[in-house]
Amino acid sequence: MEFFIVSCQRKEKVSLDGSYQGENTNGAILRVFQCCAGLHDISLECQIGRRCREMTQRVRLSGTNPYVPKEIRFICDL
Repeated sequence: MEFFIVSCQRKEKVSLDGSYQGENTNGAILRVFQCCAGLHDISLECQIGRRCREMTQRVRLSGTNPYVPKEIRFICDL
């Protein structure tokens, strides 16, 4: 199994290969997500005012563990 976190300036919705996984944080702590090894599309849905913008990154995950997950960074407009 592989592990990743999604960092952003705000609490937002995360999807893995089109399937909703939950929000990127649990309070002030980044949430660790789990998936199988390989190439994945990781999306973050940002609320900007009343508009919503979904951003996606294609990432190859391998060699991670729950203590050192891969960080996927997104920049949401504040």
